[in-house]
Amino acid sequence: MHELSVAISIVQSVIDAAADQPGRVSAVNVRVGAMSGVIPEALSFAWQPASQGTALEGTSLNIEPVPAAVHCPTCDREVELPGQRLVCPLCQQRTPQLVRGRELDILSLEIHDEPPAPHPAHP
Repeated sequence: MHELSVAISIVQSVIDAAADQPGRVSAVNVRVGAMSGVIPEALSFAWQPASQGTALEGTSLNIEPVPAAVHCPTCDREVELPGQRLVCPLCQQRTPQLVRGRELDILSLEIHDEPPAPHPAHP
């Protein structure tokens, strides 16, 4: 399951990006294309062990799936693929021009302010 290594890379990228941000990351939003080679369910499953022991431990990973789409030169339009084959579902012609579906992007972080540390009582 290479999704664990993908999750570890996302964790490191988010930690680096959020290092100078005030507050604590509570959620990470990513986009995963159907042809990216990453299985969203496996990535979600790998998130907890990948973030364990880091500043992201306890955060959630929100995944936006992106279906694959091609531009079919025969139909002259963009069509969504029902599966992994690069064949237009309308005219059944091969269409190698993938226009959507390879994404693997960190979209945004949800950062919440942390409450200020309590001040020690003065006697």
